[in-house]
Amino acid sequence: MLNQPKSGKKLAKKKVEYLCEKCGAKFPKWTGRCGHCSAWESLKELTSVASSRSTWVDSGNKPIPLNDIHVDSEAERWKTGVFEFDRVIGGGIVQGSFGLLGGTPGVGKSTLILQLLARIARLNKKALYVTGEESGHQIKQRSNRLLIRQEDILIMVESEVEQILNAMKEHKPDFIVIDSIQTLFTNQFTASAGSVTQVRESANLLMKYAKRNDVSVLLIGHVTKEGDIAGPRTLEHMVDYVLYLEGEKREQHRLLRAVKNRFGTISEVGLFKMTAKGLVEVSKPNNLFVDKFNNPHPGMAIFAANEGTRTLFLEIQVLVGDTEQKNPARTCIGMDRNRLQVIVAVLEKHLQMDFSSNDIYVNLAEGFRVIEPAMDLPVTAALLSSYLLKPLPPKSIFIGEVALTGEFRSVPALQERLYEAARCGFELVFLPELAVKTGKFSQKGVQVVSVKDVQELMSLLS
Repeated sequence: MLNQPKSGKKLAKKKVEYLCEKCGAKFPKWTGRCGHCSAWESLKELTSVASSRSTWVDSGNKPIPLNDIHVDSEAERWKTGVFEFDRVIGGGIVQGSFGLLGGTPGVGKSTLILQLLARIARLNKKALYVTGEESGHQIKQRSNRLLIRQEDILIMVESEVEQILNAMKEHKPDFIVIDSIQTLFTNQFTASAGSVTQVRESANLLMKYAKRNDVSVLLIGHVTKEGDIAGPRTLEHMVDYVLYLEGEKREQHRLLRAVKNRFGTISEVGLFKMTAKGLVEVSKPNNLFVDKFNNPHPGMAIFAANEGTRTLFLEIQVLVGDTEQKNPARTCIGMDRNRLQVIVAVLEKHLQMDFSSNDIYVNLAEGFRVIEPAMDLPVTAALLSSYLLKPLPPKSIFIGEVALTGEFRSVPALQERLYEAARCGFELVFLPELAVKTGKFSQKGVQVVSVKDVQELMSLLS
């Protein structure tokens, strides 16, 4: 007979589950494919004690009327001094917020964070930078290069969550950065750092501290080759906001986007320029790009992108080349490949064109990425321009969505785009005919050219 514990209590049983690292779904048994999101080889073993479930919410809290909760709007949100960052998160950091910043390696996440901490320290806020990836000497060298005031920033090289929490309790910082969440581990679990269990539980402990103590915490996360933040999908559900820093290593410009924001909009973008002295804010981005638009080449079109409260003029490049391959290339950098497939199908159907022996490459210059239907008209114009080997008119921009019928449709914020086009010196704006008829779009100094469908666009370019 087995010996029972003297206390008479049964030992807590270990519960083995399998967690999908893509969507966060749990399963009692391992399968090769997630039954929720259909991802292959994404289930990882998750071992926990059944009686040790926890949440960041304090147990024993009693319900209270919502009207009895006092919120001081001025004290709850404070501007960091990095205007482009504040723009994206809704006007400043909310006290007690728990955020996540992702980006590809080398894009400038650590540089942005170090500059952000320096600005926050100037506000008489105590800032703590916890790193599990770099040494203190490396951070010191980067701060010297960035000419950052260093005496107001606390640095801690640590990966154990319990040690980090002890430091937080001792120094009581106002703003904490963890670089990165994938390097952390808690001694409550035996799994290695970066595993699904460690990432989830480490984030849970940090969130518990942030909410209980009204401290703002920002996690840095690695990005997979698919563009998602590494780790369980539940990590993105736990945080208050998710930011992505985008851009190509060889390009100067970086875009900061919010894909989740409980405290503001997700439509704004922040623009930075990478220099030898770090990331520099770009408050008037169009002044940097307009000079390139005066000398167009075949396959080049200008697109007026609407990003929140600002309009960005971006260069679309399309190359149509001959190929003998059975499956011609349809390559897109900076735009949705499915949109290109639709545009090609529309041109083949309504213009009787044949692209079966042509490779088509589309690139959005400067490493930008935009997902907006208003790109359809400029991409179509650039594609026809490359195919015909004829440049588009100088100082012209194109705005509009293409329908499966071949017609061009209106898009939001046309008047705002026209105003910015006139301010930046553009002379021709090609708009869908339907938008011109139904709306009174006009701007001094800009000639509006209406385009009904792909047939009319082809005749204008021929």
